[in-house]
Amino acid sequence: MRQDEACRRILLAGADGCRIIYCEGCGVAELELGAISVRLELNALHNLQAVLGQAAMKLSVLKAIKVSPDFEYDKLDLH
Repeated sequence: MRQDEACRRILLAGADGCRIIYCEGCGVAELELGAISVRLELNALHNLQAVLGQAAMKLSVLKAIKVSPDFEYDKLDLH
């Protein structure tokens, strides 16, 4: 936390057992997953968003493969 500013926590998003809070004074986001709490610099939060989005997309593709066995996963450009 910067010494000239007090913590001001703002709820950015939340669901059961998971939420993200932003502290303006500290300039960090806090990710809470159940009893685990992780403080992230904002660039790390954006990187986490990209990684989670890519993982969710790949899971969707893997589920689609089970529906269509002839689907060619290796030909997708998911990078």
